[in-house]
Amino acid sequence: MDTISSLSVPLDENFDVCSSSFFQRFKQLPSPDEVRSHARDQYLAGTNWGNNRRRVVTGYNARPAPSVFKSMGVFVKWGSDMRIAEGQTLYAIRHHLKKKTITVPEIYGWRTDQGEVFLYMEVISGRTLEQAWQEMDASNRLRICSELRTSFDDLRKFQKSAVGKYIGNIARGPLYDRAISLKYMAEAGPFTSVKEFHDWFTNLFKRLVPDPENIPNPYRQDLSDDFEIVFTHKDLHPSNIILSSSDPPRVLAIIDWEQPGWLPAYWEDRKAHYTCSYTGAWSETYLPIILGQYKETWDPWDWYTTSMGCCILRAAEEVRIAVSALRTHELASSILQPSS
Repeated sequence: MDTISSLSVPLDENFDVCSSSFFQRFKQLPSPDEVRSHARDQYLAGTNWGNNRRRVVTGYNARPAPSVFKSMGVFVKWGSDMRIAEGQTLYAIRHHLKKKTITVPEIYGWRTDQGEVFLYMEVISGRTLEQAWQEMDASNRLRICSELRTSFDDLRKFQKSAVGKYIGNIARGPLYDRAISLKYMAEAGPFTSVKEFHDWFTNLFKRLVPDPENIPNPYRQDLSDDFEIVFTHKDLHPSNIILSSSDPPRVLAIIDWEQPGWLPAYWEDRKAHYTCSYTGAWSETYLPIILGQYKETWDPWDWYTTSMGCCILRAAEEVRIAVSALRTHELASSILQPSS
């Protein structure tokens, strides 16, 4: 069993993976200023990689277009919203997961500069599964899903060492998860048990309600505290799966390790459905091939994550209405019940 502890990943704010293939060819990584300048030039020339809506400006950059140094084979994710934990995760998987059935970009190092984080990794060229999906026949779709199943089964075998189980990120810090409101990220762990995490998670919907003590918790009993804690990618979307150009195609890499952490075993599937339509072939036919479904968690997880957003007051009102209806029903039953 492959093991990892928070002590076996680099905790430095600036770190070079000197054993990486990059440092066998080059002496140093591009500086943060060189990354900013190069990304700006690529953006203005229209040659930037990725989402064209990601701008590169001279001031604040939260999630700008990446900077790609093709001659060096370096892809740089950078910005104030980037997190060192992504680099630490790539480092841990490459160095501590002995089965190489799950392929991730090789991480070369990271930097922090002026409130921005820079993650230096290998360039991986290929089409995403999302781009290729419509032209793939059923046999190729099933083949890719089978590969992904093996990869994620092996990721589940990635265990923490004897330093103790917890729910949190790779470096025993708070979770980052887009299904949970950003306002709660600073307090999102680490948690010492599934129960402690569930108690926190299932009470977040009460935070913006004026009388939380009068609002019952509708689904807490439906989230078992007996789930195993496993390492979780948390963004298994077709756009984050890179395919080879071979025939038949194979999984070249799984990318975007921005949100991973140690979580209850059902979380991976819930997040995978959260990132796409709940209906359709991908959700209903292919995701069940890749991940365990844990159907008993569907309704409670969806309710709690939805209630943390703009629907929080509506969700609380739904609980109030349901409780009121139940009390009315109980009262009517007691009135209509014949006296003995």
